[in-house]
Amino acid sequence: MIVNTFTTKLIVENSNKSFHDFIIDGKSLFELLKKHEYIPCIGSGISKYKQEIVEELTLKRLSRLGGNRYPLLTCADCGDLNCGFISAIIEEDDNLIIWRDFKKGDQIKLNHLGPYYFEKSNYKKTILNTSFI
Repeated sequence: MIVNTFTTKLIVENSNKSFHDFIIDGKSLFELLKKHEYIPCIGSGISKYKQEIVEELTLKRLSRLGGNRYPLLTCADCGDLNCGFISAIIEEDDNLIIWRDFKKGDQIKLNHLGPYYFEKSNYKKTILNTSFI
């Protein structure tokens, strides 16, 4: 098993749309999935909503989707899951965080993505650091 690298990058598309892109092995998840017209779920700034997303991605809060499936990219205009989303199952295993079984909405599997294995402490630190930007 290969452990993937994980970072984030603040992207500012215009004054109303900025977000933290997920960079996996040097590749932008936003760019890989741009054709679906969703953006990564962690916006910029400080808000209660953003804090809830950070808590979900670090597995401190139950997913809004139920179970261990978490939205990673959401509607670019409003972030509402009813507009569509791309999700993955996120699991914790020893010193790893695993993203697997990517889907668009509830049913369309995205077989070309994952699974990704991230070193747990780096992953959680990286996600938590988005809280301050």
